[in-house]
Formats: sequence, structure tokens, C-alpha cells
Amino acid sequence: MDPTTEFFEGLNHRPPDPLLGKIRGTVRFELEQGREVETWLLVLSAGSVSATQTDRSADCTVRAARDVFNEIASGRANPFASLLRNRLTVEGKLTLYSYLNHLVPGPPGAHEPRHWARDRGRR
Repeated sequence: MDPTTEFFEGLNHRPPDPLLGKIRGTVRFELEQGREVETWLLVLSAGSVSATQTDRSADCTVRAARDVFNEIASGRANPFASLLRNRLTVEGKLTLYSYLNHLVPGPPGAHEPRHWARDRGRR
């Protein structure tokens, strides 16, 4: 399975996230590969996140090449840096896109900062 599919399908198995508790909205991802466009719909609702391959309108639309989103989904690229570098476009509520940073994995080899701080305090 590729990083993009793993990422979106994995969102359906996440427990509710208190950091996203007050966030509600939908984000549509249009991922281009050649002439094909794959569409995913991300739904954020009271801490819960779900994703489906649905072709419907949303509060925010993200357009990117499939290989660019594979980099984001695998943690090799930062979602916001990718936007600033014009590797993708976002229309609609940009704040919804900003929460993607919280959902994607960190860079390969990165450590969860809370675990690092907790372990450091034990020394």
C-alpha cells in the first residue's frame, strides 16, 4: 500500500483527539497522477477524524500531485512548507488545512517530544 492510502485509511482508526475537539469541517483532497485524479474527503468533527474516497464539495480543497502528497503522508515533507513552496494549492478555509500538520507523521526517525522530555527528566 502507498503512503497516501495508508495515511487516509489510518485516520479511520484513530481514537478521538482532544486537540481537535472544537474543530469541525471537511477537506477535499484532489490528488493528480497523470490524467487521473483521486479524491479523498477528510471529515473533522469534535475530535474525530475520518476519510473516504468520495467526490463531494468541502469547506477546503487541496490540490496536489500524488507523489507530493505521498511525501507529506510519509512524513518526508511538511504540509505547510509544501504549501509555501507552491507544491500544492489550497482553496477555502485554510485553517482546516493547517490541522493536517497535526495528523501526518513526523519525519522518519523523529521522536515524540513528550516522550523525549519525560525520559530526559528521569536521568
